[in-house]
Amino acid sequence: MDWGALGSETVELMRAYLKVDTTNPPGNETAGTRFLAQVLDGDGIASETAESAPERGNLVARLRGDGSLGGLVLHHHIDVVYADKRYWTVDPFGGLLRDGFVYGRGALDMKSTGILQLVAMLAIKRAKIPLKRDLILLATADEEVGSRFGAQWVATERRQWLAGAEYALSELGVIVAEGGRRRPFGTIVISEKTGLSLRLTARSEPGHGSMPWPDTAPHRLIRALTRLLEAERPPRVLPEIQEFFARMASVLPAGQGEGFDRLERSLGDPGFRARFLANRHHAALVRTTFAVNMLKGSEKRNVIPPEATADIDCRMLAGDDPDEIVSWVRGVVADPNVEVNVTSPPKAPNLSPPDTELYKALSEALGRRAPGVIVAPEIMVGFTDNWIFRGMGLHGYGFGPFVLDEGEWRRIHGNDERISVENLTAGVRCYTELLLQMAAA
Repeated sequence: MDWGALGSETVELMRAYLKVDTTNPPGNETAGTRFLAQVLDGDGIASETAESAPERGNLVARLRGDGSLGGLVLHHHIDVVYADKRYWTVDPFGGLLRDGFVYGRGALDMKSTGILQLVAMLAIKRAKIPLKRDLILLATADEEVGSRFGAQWVATERRQWLAGAEYALSELGVIVAEGGRRRPFGTIVISEKTGLSLRLTARSEPGHGSMPWPDTAPHRLIRALTRLLEAERPPRVLPEIQEFFARMASVLPAGQGEGFDRLERSLGDPGFRARFLANRHHAALVRTTFAVNMLKGSEKRNVIPPEATADIDCRMLAGDDPDEIVSWVRGVVADPNVEVNVTSPPKAPNLSPPDTELYKALSEALGRRAPGVIVAPEIMVGFTDNWIFRGMGLHGYGFGPFVLDEGEWRRIHGNDERISVENLTAGVRCYTELLLQMAAA
């Protein structure tokens, strides 16, 4: 294969895809499916598209193997989050190439992964390489707002799209390489924390804003939230989390990972615990979290409302019991006039093991991308569509052949999101070689 030409094609397709505005809401993912379908059609790969709602498009394309092994689903979400142009130095939907970077909303999350999957499939098709398993390219809507019009819809309404599949491969594994680290650190996502949507509703009599009293509904709610945020559930270290931190310790500068190899015991030390939990990502990996993100009270400043609500994003670890969490929150709130409810059915955590053929191939691919890398299984604190596909019986992993520092990583959902040309050109080779290892006959 001509890797140089393939890399240049990847960059140009990335720029073009970023120009398709698929901000969710409203999504407009059908525009993205049209772009992908046109590229696939140019190489003679048939695709099928279907809308779950007007302009909420999803797409599938399949390179068929001999069926001797289960298929591999390469999936990405077409939608992206909102970009406030006032805080960007470039057009978020301009696909600008500048100083070795391609800029645009979705450059990291996650149109870049979709383009790597697309170009790798094109390369294999052009080379006429026989396959022992199907390669299934899947592009879905709505991941950024809950997947109702995307992966969830595919799972219920287009299940045949994934017929014969064994594995699902998607986003957010990454290689972190920064100054001071002894070796690069790579992760492969095997699971995610899952959400428990909570609502606290405080009630009291209404009145005039000029004559408040201690137990108005908003005042009750504020005190209840204060008690919740000041309470602390005990940390819990899952075996996969222990392995993650033990491997991280082996690459950190000397002394920085002290205690990570015996994390549960280390967290019993007040000093270590305070330092560890001060890192919000570390803290989220070892405990149930509560984020107060939506508050509602009166419609007018001078009216004391009869009701005030807070919507809370609670994220659970595997093994957490939703009923126990709700009971614990009610006990902490300790106010009969503040009601605690679950607003949507909780999702049970699921996990794919780090010993499958695909996981091993992913680890080897990261080793080729960054020689000397230490690879660890990761449980994400966020959420991806892989949860849905694991629920369909597939082994789902998050994988990205991108080498990033913390500054680049923080641009996800932030301003001036971008990806380097080097990550795109080296990444498409890494992805293509991975698919050849897993699927070539």
